[in-house]
Amino acid sequence: MVEEVNRRCVLDFLKAFYCGDVEATLACCDDDFDTITYAPIELFPHLGHKHGKSWIPDAIETQQKRYSSRKYELHFIAVDGPRVATMMRLALQKRNDQRVVQFENAEFFTLNNGRIREHRSFFDSFDVVEQVLGHDLTESFAATMRGAMLR
Repeated sequence: MVEEVNRRCVLDFLKAFYCGDVEATLACCDDDFDTITYAPIELFPHLGHKHGKSWIPDAIETQQKRYSSRKYELHFIAVDGPRVATMMRLALQKRNDQRVVQFENAEFFTLNNGRIREHRSFFDSFDVVEQVLGHDLTESFAATMRGAMLR
């Protein structure tokens, strides 16, 4: 019973977040909501560590300003009591040039009384930066790394 409530809460959160429904997204979260998206905040200042629900409207607004379309495809969900894990494919269409940025994202949730208290998110930020910029950075990055490794 508890696992089904927690599963439903996470599914509702994802649907509301990617549809841009701020109120429905907030309704899924505990007042003591804590989130960390593991990505360089110098490149993604709207991500990183955030505490409290005030992060949610800001994150949705930031994404809506940058992307004309935000879609997710859930590939996997696992529920173990208060813990829920998801893996999904995100597709974000950039407003400025209409290119679609696609990447895999893993998210981990801890719930309390049917509401999300903790959220952790992981994605390949190097890949996302390359897609946002529209060109491969591997060659120049590899050259820089080779020099650094020799020191």
